[in-house]
Amino acid sequence: MWNKTLLLSLLLLTGCSYSTFYVPTARLVYPPTNGAAVAVSSQKTLRQPHKILGRVAAITWGGGEGARTAIQEEAARLGANLIIDLRLERAFGRTAASGIAVLVLPQGNPVAQ
Repeated sequence: MWNKTLLLSLLLLTGCSYSTFYVPTARLVYPPTNGAAVAVSSQKTLRQPHKILGRVAAITWGGGEGARTAIQEEAARLGANLIIDLRLERAFGRTAASGIAVLVLPQGNPVAQ
């Protein structure tokens, strides 16, 4: 009985994180960027020319900083330079973060579709 209790306690205390990202299936594949350089915003829309690359999400233990960093890294792998519609949810010691990875285009220089 003691072994089962110890095993159950260890399973509950072990850290795990969950993350996902959506790989574009079209021809629009962009080179990776630097995760630390990916800006994060809670605004839902952009007025500048942009391409939506996909939704990114992560669940980590602790505060929102780790989850935010995780989605920045995922967005960077997709080639994004901005995450919009940031959503943070905290429950039971874990934080979930999600947002939309976006590539903001320079004015007057649209990317071919």
